[in-house]
Amino acid sequence: KIKGDFMQLESVTIKIPKSAVKDIQDKEVLFFLLDKALTKLEFYRSKCKQFEEKYGKSLEDFKKELESKEENFEWWDDLILWEGYEKAYKEWKHKYEEIKLVLQDN
Repeated sequence: KIKGDFMQLESVTIKIPKSAVKDIQDKEVLFFLLDKALTKLEFYRSKCKQFEEKYGKSLEDFKKELESKEENFEWWDDLILWEGYEKAYKEWKHKYEEIKLVLQDN
């Protein structure tokens, strides 16, 4: 999906101690960002997995079942959390893929 998207790049200037300038290169900063994105996407994926294991089904299947049953506030609370984790997972996965593309081009 990302390869077909037009990815806008932006330059960022950061201030770091002079002693560290020679030790840190642009690509290293991108690897730090890649690692951060991977950590975040794995965190949110694990949260989604907890709900998949708790209910024994995917988010989509859980939503369908929830809509066809009597109101259960715990399940609705879980749905809200699960949807938030799923959204965050997809956002961080997208960021991760974008950073990987930037690294490939450098």
